[in-house]
Amino acid sequence: MTHAATSPIPVLKPGITITPYEQAAGETAPRFLLALGASYFLVSLNTRALVMALLHNPPTLVQLEEEFKAASGTHLPAAHLLKLAQQHLPSVLLRDTPMPPRELPFILSLTLLGPQLAARVTAHLTWLFKPYLAAILIATFILLHIVSLPAAMHLAHADWTAKESIALAVLFLLSGLIHELGHTTACRYFACPHGGIGVGLYYIFPAWYADVTNAWQLPRRQRAVVDLGGVYFQSIMLIAIDAYALASGNPLALKLVWLITFAMLFTLNPVFKFDGYWLLSDLSGLHNLHKKVRDATAALVATAMGRRSVSAPGVRSSILTAYSVLSLCYFVYFGLFLARELVALSTTMVPAVSARWQLLAAIDLTQGWEVTLAAGRLVAALAWPLMIALATVFFLNRLRRAVVGIIASIRDARMLPPLSKLV
Repeated sequence: MTHAATSPIPVLKPGITITPYEQAAGETAPRFLLALGASYFLVSLNTRALVMALLHNPPTLVQLEEEFKAASGTHLPAAHLLKLAQQHLPSVLLRDTPMPPRELPFILSLTLLGPQLAARVTAHLTWLFKPYLAAILIATFILLHIVSLPAAMHLAHADWTAKESIALAVLFLLSGLIHELGHTTACRYFACPHGGIGVGLYYIFPAWYADVTNAWQLPRRQRAVVDLGGVYFQSIMLIAIDAYALASGNPLALKLVWLITFAMLFTLNPVFKFDGYWLLSDLSGLHNLHKKVRDATAALVATAMGRRSVSAPGVRSSILTAYSVLSLCYFVYFGLFLARELVALSTTMVPAVSARWQLLAAIDLTQGWEVTLAAGRLVAALAWPLMIALATVFFLNRLRRAVVGIIASIRDARMLPPLSKLV
């Protein structure tokens, strides 16, 4: 059944599903997971009832009210329901709105393992997530890693030869593929379909990615396992590398231990949208953490200006406060780190690049391998300054957005009436 052209009742796309969403600690209002294709939305009880009512295609406003009452058990006037639809229904659900293309945060991207091939691979790896085996593997990793890490950290600051750099780059990229296989295999273990695995160019940095969007369907503890699946598989990889490094003392193995460890710790950082961010989000039930930090900042500004009363902190607000403080501390640390590196590079970069350029210019072009090694040293000398420059641009842009957000919060707070006028 279709509505008349003048009907104000929204018409939804077919294929929308709604399932209960597991509540987090301290959460009282029920939420529901609304799915359409690969798009997922968390909605309230009223929004769920509205979607269920609209899926029956009510031809009149009276029938819309009746369908909503049947789904929710409460009556709301049609005008209120239409306003609720306008404010809370994602536009992608509407029949006349085209589905947005799937976007990845990369300049370029290439799928290396399609969904079917990735599924065939992960089907042979799910046994690694059996709880008892996982506990043994994690304990083995911890013991070996505690012993090998000090030597690895010491060698990380030693000189890296060109051959070592190439070998480490290849092995490090392989560890990235294993990391993504950990995420997809965790999905497969919980009987949740997953997509493919690929590689993309994020600014100038190569990065792996895996499509585990459907993990939204899982309970939050299982989603947490999916979040940790990547570092878990890298931990298994490190068991072999740690054992070989301890047995042989091989410098290449020890440097690889340090590289993978650094990557694992970095991806567990909850400030950026890496594994640690999603892990904290899934365990706490706080989604869109960055937006919630901005909203909390705006509320704090309004409270400080006497436009909002102080509310008693709950579990979720305490987690959000701790996350905000952590983000601020990390942001300050990152800024100080960049400042220190920029000062150091201002005195060391030109001599280092000049020396490597002169070395390259002095080599006969017929000596292909020597030219390649010298060019590699020149690129290596330029790589770190370029990374610091891009990181500085990223930092300054985030700082600009933070300042703009605080100014907007102050402006919005000024428009609110003082608390004395609200009583």
